[in-house]
Amino acid sequence: GFVCRDTTINDNTKGVASVQVVRRAEGAEAGNSLWASHDTDILFTFVMEGSVTLHGEGRDPYELEAGDAFVIPPGMKTRLSDGSADLELLEVSLPGTFNTKLEEA
Repeated sequence: GFVCRDTTINDNTKGVASVQVVRRAEGAEAGNSLWASHDTDILFTFVMEGSVTLHGEGRDPYELEAGDAFVIPPGMKTRLSDGSADLELLEVSLPGTFNTKLEEA
């Protein structure tokens, strides 16, 4: 239910860092995304517009709005839900190239 726009930072830093802009896909419902985990050292996300709920394994859901930010540790399962139609996230990772594992609930 999300689309990403790559800013080419990963290519231009030869994999040192990556920056992407993430939005809800056009026509996507505001439901739940799949659970995901990653193997990157740092995955930082800033909510530029809208609102969304962040779920992390073993943690209470946390409602986020424009101006909020969060960091997801490597290997931690997370998912997003109830993203507003205007949701826009800025995602930064170090290193820029990493693996994401998607899982059903």
